[in-house]
Amino acid sequence: MFARVAVRPSAALRLARPSSSLYSPIALRSRSLATVSPTLLDVTNEIKVDHDNVRDLWSRFQAATEKQERAVIANTLIREMAVHGDSEEISVYNDYYKLGFDGTADHNKEEHADIKKLVYAADAVPMSSSKYDEVLGKAVNAFLTHAQEEENDQFPAIKSKLTPEENDKIAREFLKARTMVPTRPHPLAPQTGGVAQKAAGGWGSVHDKIVETLGGREFVELKFHHPEQY
Repeated sequence: MFARVAVRPSAALRLARPSSSLYSPIALRSRSLATVSPTLLDVTNEIKVDHDNVRDLWSRFQAATEKQERAVIANTLIREMAVHGDSEEISVYNDYYKLGFDGTADHNKEEHADIKKLVYAADAVPMSSSKYDEVLGKAVNAFLTHAQEEENDQFPAIKSKLTPEENDKIAREFLKARTMVPTRPHPLAPQTGGVAQKAAGGWGSVHDKIVETLGGREFVELKFHHPEQY
């Protein structure tokens, strides 16, 4: 008969064993969170969300036949075009200058000035007017023509100049700007993109919310959405 011999694991084997603390639920969760990086945003995608919403709203307006439905869609169209234009001016276009696209920024601001006048005219005309569809259509068509130019000609050039991190930073600045600007057109407001426009926008934003509340303006749900957190 063989005598039983107790075999003790070597020091090397003992060291090779995984520590239970490293594999605890808390440790695993901490390591997992440490390796997850935040999703980087693309400013061209965020701008296009606004463009696509205006395209969708215009299609819905043209298809609508009920007066109240058309009015609510029109309110939303005017709000989205106004917010988009001012948001670009106090955020994205400032970066265009830094990237060497001075001419592009100036050109876009000129087009925005024209679009704002058209949107303002649409906001001022009563829906009962026989010319309402024509006036609103001019504003929307000018907006979408500008949007197409941005998407086809400007976006590729802008993205080629940005690192993913720079792109993400500008995208988040644009999304923040959307929460600060007026929700109705103000064609006489500054378009410098600097302190003066931001100050006017802050006042205009408060003023517009009061006007919309007192006037009982309603809005439809948007089809396309920006990130909820940024």
